[in-house]
Amino acid sequence: MGVQNTLFRPPFTSESVILDVGCADDADFSVMLMSRFNARCFGVDPTRKHLPALRRLEESSDGKFVAVPFAVCARSGELEFFESEQNVSGSLQRDHGNVLRDSVRSYTVTAVTIDKLLDHLGLTHADMLKLDLEGAEYELLSAVDADTLHRFQQMFVEFHHHCVEQYSASDTRSLVARIETMGFTSFSFDDHNYLFFR
Repeated sequence: MGVQNTLFRPPFTSESVILDVGCADDADFSVMLMSRFNARCFGVDPTRKHLPALRRLEESSDGKFVAVPFAVCARSGELEFFESEQNVSGSLQRDHGNVLRDSVRSYTVTAVTIDKLLDHLGLTHADMLKLDLEGAEYELLSAVDADTLHRFQQMFVEFHHHCVEQYSASDTRSLVARIETMGFTSFSFDDHNYLFFR
């Protein structure tokens, strides 16, 4: 995604807790928020090739960053993940463009719902949830309830209708409308990257 495309409403503080889900190998959103606000960040990503870099960041962060090697989706359990050998982003979705085009290796990952992730981390709430799920956001956000989303003050979601065959811009608009009915205001500059806040 690139941190330049990520939207959020400042200010955060050293007490702020951020869930950076789908953080990739550089966790650039977490790095930026730790640098600017000294925020506490959890970088969540199931991609095996990313874990060494995320562990190095964890070790150098003075306790501000924790790497969590889970996938986040609509149901908890063990799921098949497709890791691209050419691109940073893999996916749980077989019809993701990188999975269709690239050489991939698949393996089983631990998947958790948003509620289960918060419980695992010992959190009742967090200041921000960032979701870059490479297509898994559609099923997740279709199933999640308002009580779960209200555990966050704001959310940033990158929607992937541009690279997952089974989803369209219409599916994205439907999910945006669904989240708005839960008391969130939405903002986007490109109908692809959305900030939700309340």
